Amino acid sequence: MPVTPPILGEDIRQWGRQINLFLSRNLGKLYFKTSDDNPSENGIFLWDNDKNYPVVSAQNAFKQIAMKQSTPSSSTGAPGNKTGMLAWDTNYIYVCTADYDGSTAIWKRTALATF
Repeated sequence: MPVTPPILGEDIRQWGRQINLFLSRNLGKLYFKTSDDNPSENGIFLWDNDKNYPVVSAQNAFKQIAMKQSTPSSSTGAPGNKTGMLAWDTNYIYVCTADYDGSTAIWKRTALATF
């Protein structure tokens, strides 16, 4: 939910200090994506709390921003793993293909090679 900046008061210098403090505290935050958010305007960054990764609006859709997750220790993954997560190391790229359930192999990997 957006935060309202301080309102201009009698003292312009005090207001300037208040707005500066407000911006330093709130400007860098990612807001949570809700079902009401519309991706029709390109370049909106939000945090998808359901999928546990940041998204950006582009071409009328919210698209995952590639963010390295911890490399899975097994194909079944760990609690909190969600479809679409990505990980990599010096030998493989890993893609999470389903949400963690404790028994299903949800991580797939492919070997990296030079070209």
